[in-house]
Amino acid sequence: MKILYLHPSAWTGEYIMLRTLCDMGHRICVLEERPGLAEGPRHVSPFCGEPGDGIETLWYDPRRGLEKALTWIVDRPFKRAFNGRNLAHRMWMIRAAYRLFRPDAIVCSEGFSYGIPAAFLKQAGLLPVPLLVGYIGGDVLDCPEADVGKRRTTVTGWLIRQSMKGPDLLRPVSPLVRDRLLAEGASPERIHVCPSHLVASLPLVRQVWAERDALRHRLRKLYQLPDSTPLMVTLSGNQKGKGMHILARAWPEVLRHVPSCHWLLCGPEDAWLSQAVWPLLDGPARERVHTTGPLSGRQVFEHLAAADLHVNPSLCESLNMVTVEAASVGVPTICSDGAGVAHWLIRYDAGGVVGAGDPEALATAAVGVLRDEACLSRWRRNASEMVKEFHPERIAGCLLELLGAAGAPLAATR
Repeated sequence: MKILYLHPSAWTGEYIMLRTLCDMGHRICVLEERPGLAEGPRHVSPFCGEPGDGIETLWYDPRRGLEKALTWIVDRPFKRAFNGRNLAHRMWMIRAAYRLFRPDAIVCSEGFSYGIPAAFLKQAGLLPVPLLVGYIGGDVLDCPEADVGKRRTTVTGWLIRQSMKGPDLLRPVSPLVRDRLLAEGASPERIHVCPSHLVASLPLVRQVWAERDALRHRLRKLYQLPDSTPLMVTLSGNQKGKGMHILARAWPEVLRHVPSCHWLLCGPEDAWLSQAVWPLLDGPARERVHTTGPLSGRQVFEHLAAADLHVNPSLCESLNMVTVEAASVGVPTICSDGAGVAHWLIRYDAGGVVGAGDPEALATAAVGVLRDEACLSRWRRNASEMVKEFHPERIAGCLLELLGAAGAPLAATR
């Protein structure tokens, strides 16, 4: 099958899926934007992410080109509702990519910035192959209390609702996003939940799992903690929607019942921490919080593996891949029901789920499991089963099955 991917950089982990599909024998091509493109308004490259990957890519500059000049009068009325983007110009470029690559199917990585123009082209009969549009969260969620998602102005809401009528397949990454699509009026028969995939390679994950005891010792030594110290970890961008202020409110109660516990707060020093998290913590409560700053690659999995418990107090989030990453190295999660991954934790009994924005419930759940080694052990075992649902090969198979059911040829092309 030859598959055209629209805007895979919408999610940083999507390139792994492109490579996985290539390894399975399918041809992948890409349409991607790059402001300030050195080669001119548009450029075709024989690779996408790494030289030699064989993923032919049409790059274009969204700020330049004759097409932009020709479409500006149509784009102007939609600009504010379309986050300052050019709707007609983007439709032109998607159609150009289709004519250039002649794919058997088209996959759009997210449902707003490229999903909307692709859907309009599909409705107009200009994309005569199966179209699958993914919904990864902020493209369809509307959670002003968490600073997450698209505000539903009259025109923005109309664009989102209209866009759901064109694609053959709507792919929300969790039941939480599926329910949002249904509330917007999407046809149930077009909706197929298929989560995002684990980005790390399985050999890396297995190696970190095997080194968990050594990592527990090394990380505790780094922060001058005894080996027996219960360690709770969070790892996120630390914005408002991630809910660190909810955990900060719960933290004194956790320490009251588990006084030897420490909190490893991983991720960047977002302004929200200074505004609404650190002011809630003082004295011993603040002293038992250790910050790491941004982490990447293997560091992410090492810090997760060193902990006894991962906590995700997210207020509103389509999935939360960190919970999956923690599960991949044997660390269970207490999660809020504001995150889509809660569905899998409940299904596999691989962690705990509490109401979003409820510090008392979060504290009770954390204390309960930190004092119950049998429960922790059960969750660890079940987490290792849960994470299999997120392996890249399984997700690739899910996508191919959906496209095949919509009429695309399933045979590999090389």
